[in-house]
Amino acid sequence: MYRMFWRISKENLKVIETKRSKGHAVSDNLSYKRRQLDSYALVGTLKAEFMCFKQNKRIPWNKVELKFLYELKSLNQNNLTNFIGICYNDLDRFYVLYTLIERASLEDFIYDQKFNVDNTFKCAFIRDILKGLQYLHKSSIGYHGMLSLKTCMIDTNWILKLTNFGISSMLNELIDRNYIHISELIPAHFYITVAPELLIGIQIGWNFPKGTITGDIYSFGIMLYSIIFRVKPFDRLSLKEVLHNVVQKSLRPHTNNDSSDPLIKLMCQCWNSIPEERPKLEIIRETVGSIFSNSKGNLVDQMIKMNENYAQNLERIVAERTSLLVEAQEQTDRLLCEMLPPSIAIQLKEGKAIIPRNYESVTVGFCQIVDFMHLMEQCTPAQVISFLNETFMCFDEVIKCHDAYKVETTGETYMMASGVPNENGGRHIFEIAEIALKIREKTFSYKAIDVPNWFLRVRIGFHCGPIAAGVIGLRSPRYCLFGDTVNFASRMQSNCEPNQIQVAESTAKILMENSKYKLTKRGVVNVKGKGDVNTYWLNEFILNEQQSVDVIMPICNIHHQNAKH
Repeated sequence: MYRMFWRISKENLKVIETKRSKGHAVSDNLSYKRRQLDSYALVGTLKAEFMCFKQNKRIPWNKVELKFLYELKSLNQNNLTNFIGICYNDLDRFYVLYTLIERASLEDFIYDQKFNVDNTFKCAFIRDILKGLQYLHKSSIGYHGMLSLKTCMIDTNWILKLTNFGISSMLNELIDRNYIHISELIPAHFYITVAPELLIGIQIGWNFPKGTITGDIYSFGIMLYSIIFRVKPFDRLSLKEVLHNVVQKSLRPHTNNDSSDPLIKLMCQCWNSIPEERPKLEIIRETVGSIFSNSKGNLVDQMIKMNENYAQNLERIVAERTSLLVEAQEQTDRLLCEMLPPSIAIQLKEGKAIIPRNYESVTVGFCQIVDFMHLMEQCTPAQVISFLNETFMCFDEVIKCHDAYKVETTGETYMMASGVPNENGGRHIFEIAEIALKIREKTFSYKAIDVPNWFLRVRIGFHCGPIAAGVIGLRSPRYCLFGDTVNFASRMQSNCEPNQIQVAESTAKILMENSKYKLTKRGVVNVKGKGDVNTYWLNEFILNEQQSVDVIMPICNIHHQNAKH
């Protein structure tokens, strides 16, 4: 005798009635779909969904039926729910129970247009259905019998599981032999997926069709129509007309017979009127596998693969964005170091406060373009800006080769300093002197814009002395220099002659210590705020009288020749 561990006693069964709003089969949140059932059962602590019938008389199972129920209970596959068992003879009710899947049925997902069922979902759902069917067809049970979107459940892990399988033929016989009867009329849409040959002789609404392998193939074909097109088959006809015409006139869901889509061709083959000509399940699985060759495994497997691909793509994007970020950061650092001395820029980046301080000895220089107003009158604003940009960039290249810092540019005036913020032990005066000479030299060969009677000439002045320095501003910080030295250097430039470099006597005396520099006394110059000041030319520029007055020549070492003049 087969063990009857599938039998559920009335003491171990409790039916739970639930309350739900009418017209809401599942929750509105698509990500957390959850079925709202009228009732479910508890078998011990296990939740179960059930089919309930009125039992008319005691059921004496024969050996074949006992074996069948034993084997049905023994089925175990990832794409099947568990057949829990049957409660019978103890009450006037007959219960068939399967494990409850609380999330949703495939029908809930397919017909919900808010839910995006793409090919990834379709492929996974179809594969799971075929895996479950293959297991059933190869088992001693041999069929499903009630295959439809409603009997395909999606669990919380997105695995599709078939339910209500293997029981239809037994229910058919029990109803025919009057052991049980339907207490509530079976909805007509239940029969939409039933093969036409199985509808013959069935009392619609009061009995179930018998199960066959070819019948399952037909049901799969009808389901495939809904999965592909996401609409109900025969939507425009009454269910009574549909069931009649399916049997009598071979009515099938409307589709384009000329379609080259292999999945649609497979679907049409599945609902062939001749059961024997419907494709075998193995052929269906091979065809589906070739159609969805890029997708492997169930939905979770595909999601994992998608996440891996997404992660790899994300890593690539992150690497690209990181590279762009590093590049942008480097560009910002370069710009910040152009605006501020590098040592000050680094401290600001590190969030350190820049404390203003005094410097005992610094050299500050100014360089101004001569006759700039004449240039502005002859050129467009765009030309003037372009000219200044190119000219000052040329000056910047000179600064980069020395221990000095471009403080700022104001109009046509270029300000520079050495010995601040990095003190360099007295070298600052020679650094600025070298810069002044090189800038002047570059202007001799500089090709300025074509303006009649105008050549690029500069006047340069610098001065050595104490200053105060610090960062002013937060949004647009500037490293500013303050003190009499700055004003004195500015006066040396403004009182200078074109193409000359002017310094005061105190600065000149320091430069005279180095034989490299030739200092020529200019004489006494009245400096605003300072009175009369003795000034000197650094490597005096002399105009060659044999040449046209418009031609500018650099003459650096003519100190002795200049004495003759």
